[in-house]
Amino acid sequence: MTSQTEPTAQPAPAPAGAPKWWGNSMTIWGIMVTALSTVLPAVAPALGFNITADLVRQLGDNVVVSAQALGGLVGTGMAIYGRIRASQPIERRQFTLTL
Repeated sequence: MTSQTEPTAQPAPAPAGAPKWWGNSMTIWGIMVTALSTVLPAVAPALGFNITADLVRQLGDNVVVSAQALGGLVGTGMAIYGRIRASQPIERRQFTLTL
């Protein structure tokens, strides 16, 4: 009894110039950040939301601190993971820098 397996269907690569999902667009994210930082504070009071400069500053400070903490955590994890899976030791080579 011979068994033959049918080839599995692989998704076709997207042709050059094919549209991409909007969530992968740096342009869309830039527009959203711009709208939230410039348009929202101007329009929000008309809609009944009171957005003060102190509130925006506090939110910005919290985002910066969170991003720094997350960056430190990810960087540390990458260093540990990279060293664990490395097959060769790290060596130091001499180099010169001329100005």
